[in-house]
Amino acid sequence: MPLTVFCGTDLVEIKRIRQAAARLGQRFLDRIWTAEEQADCLPDGQLTAAAAASLAARFAAKEAIAKALGTGIGRSGIRWTDLSVRRLPDGAPTVRLGSAAEAVYRRLDGQSLAISLSHEREIALAFCVLISGVTPQPEQRKDRITG
Repeated sequence: MPLTVFCGTDLVEIKRIRQAAARLGQRFLDRIWTAEEQADCLPDGQLTAAAAASLAARFAAKEAIAKALGTGIGRSGIRWTDLSVRRLPDGAPTVRLGSAAEAVYRRLDGQSLAISLSHEREIALAFCVLISGVTPQPEQRKDRITG
């Protein structure tokens, strides 16, 4: 059976995330990041430069994952907190999909999902690759590679 590669990427300005978190506070943090993500990024509860970079990278990751799923945030019922980015013991990022995101992943016959995060000075970047058992029809999503 041929597999399809779905991908998504996103860039975000770290300053934008830091300013929003400082201005909107806990309400903003709770809307975008799960409690576990906040504990990973803000271990002492302080919005340091390193914490803002980590939050921004996860923000970009959520956007990249939603793009790979083909939904974006808010469509198909996917909320920011339905996509949770955690660190494995070796430091590698991993994703936990909430119910709405999991349903889309299953509809795509998702086989695997991988993400990569990075940040440098003012920019955070994330890339997501989703391997699917679904072969899109020619009129669907021309950005896919099958084989």
